Amino acid sequence: MRLKNWIRRSFRNRTFATILIATLLPLLLCDVVMMQVIVARTEHTQTRQGRDALDTLTARFTDTAALCGDTAETLAVSTITRSALRRTGGDSRLLYQFLYRQAAQLRPYADAAIYDAGGVCLYTTDAALPAAPLDTDWGALYAARRSDGTVFLSSDKGLLAARAVTGYGGQLLGYVTVRMESSGFARLFDGVMAPADDLLVLDSTWRTVYYTRTVQAGGTVASLRSQLLAGQKLTGDEGDDCMFYTAEGPGGFTLLLQQPRIYTGRVLRSLYLVGGALGLLCLMLCAVAAWWLSRSLSRPVNALDDAMRQVEQGDYDVQLYLDSPDELGRLAASFNRMTEEYRQNLKRSVQRQRELNETQLRMLQAQLNPHFLYNTLDCMKWLGVANHVPQIADMSTDLAALLRAGISGSELIPLEDELELVRQYLNIQEIRFEDRFVCEIDVDERFQHCIVPKMVLQPLVENAIIHGVADLEEGYIKLWAEADGGDLLLRVSDNGRGIAPEVLARLEQHQDIPGGHLGLTNVDHIIRLYYGADYGLSASSDGKTGSCVTLRLPMKKGDGYAENCVGNKL
Repeated sequence: MRLKNWIRRSFRNRTFATILIATLLPLLLCDVVMMQVIVARTEHTQTRQGRDALDTLTARFTDTAALCGDTAETLAVSTITRSALRRTGGDSRLLYQFLYRQAAQLRPYADAAIYDAGGVCLYTTDAALPAAPLDTDWGALYAARRSDGTVFLSSDKGLLAARAVTGYGGQLLGYVTVRMESSGFARLFDGVMAPADDLLVLDSTWRTVYYTRTVQAGGTVASLRSQLLAGQKLTGDEGDDCMFYTAEGPGGFTLLLQQPRIYTGRVLRSLYLVGGALGLLCLMLCAVAAWWLSRSLSRPVNALDDAMRQVEQGDYDVQLYLDSPDELGRLAASFNRMTEEYRQNLKRSVQRQRELNETQLRMLQAQLNPHFLYNTLDCMKWLGVANHVPQIADMSTDLAALLRAGISGSELIPLEDELELVRQYLNIQEIRFEDRFVCEIDVDERFQHCIVPKMVLQPLVENAIIHGVADLEEGYIKLWAEADGGDLLLRVSDNGRGIAPEVLARLEQHQDIPGGHLGLTNVDHIIRLYYGADYGLSASSDGKTGSCVTLRLPMKKGDGYAENCVGNKL
């Protein structure tokens, strides 16, 4: 569970684990498979070589046994041999010549001998005659007397082939023997077996004829003989560390070849130990490689993660520098663009807030302490009433309403409320200018409930009066509303002297206008700060006869509109 949590903790850990598993498992699998394949192929090759060697040994033994039988038969039926046995002490030179000639092919491996009927050796190809006679009532001579052919039996020194020599009348004259001792077997099988191989030759009675390890023959042969008789798997004294191959020879002889396994239990343990050490080395190398690769792959991801954390903490100046043309490099470039855009947006937002605050401050400064003026006008109202001057009371009431609206907390009001403020302002100006102008308000009922910023129409009407019709005897001002797609257009036109071209140019570029047009500039700034650069104030005039100022606002009605405004926090 801890390992799983550690892997899931970071991208680097997951990358490290993935690379390590992806590289280590195939290597370990290949290591195990290669070891198994090498062991299997080696044992297969060894088995094939053992079978081939045993076939060669069996063929040599078969050929030699046949040659021994043929030699014994030739000597037994020869007239020279019979004559020599009848006339004891005859021409021994002639018999020796005949004996050596017939046994010439066997002499490297075996010795031929002629015995009388009593088992006494008379002639032999060996260097000296044996001192003791052979028992005629037991062993090979006994078996040869009772057989019509050549018999093969084991002896104390190896293999003994014997054949009885009879006269023409059937009487027993003697015996012919061919003896192959251990040294002869060694020369016969020389070059066929590997030095570490062992060969066991058993006769039909499971007696040992020949065994390469004579010192250990007793226990090993007894063990192998019991396993052969029981039909069990041959293991010998070495257990599974040896491989055994058997073959049937002539006359009931059995040849058994013993080969030491190349990959014994000890060798396999050593091999597995070496394999384990190589696996451990591979693990270390794979771990180092996986750590380096995961570190290289995760470095840009970690850098991006650190940069994002800094952005979360408010540091928008952070930048990523990844000189890479791949996806990570493009991701770093996108992150840099994102932070730069966010930083610029934040800068513009702060600037917009500052400008709005400055604009509101200028408007408040222009109102010259409305609380003081409101209280003073309230006193003037009651003085006008007391002195029977209704104009003073009306002007004080309207001006007080304007000031009250100016200091109220609501920044967005219905258009009908904004028009009421304009009417109150016009009441004051009509008294001031003695009805030298007329203002027509023509706004359809469907626009009455549209939400607009407070005190944006009064500066436009004031500008039309002061800079338009103030010097005329019959001035005319009109205020009306139109719909333009999803926008609301509020227009104020007059028949005055118009707007100078340089003023129109500054209005078109949304720049401050020096000299008496502070209201238009403030209204334009407020609209743009609230709703964005697509909205604001525009004007048209020929510079001589009249002008028209237009406000473009989004057409929204009812509650919740302020949430959609750019400057809703203001």
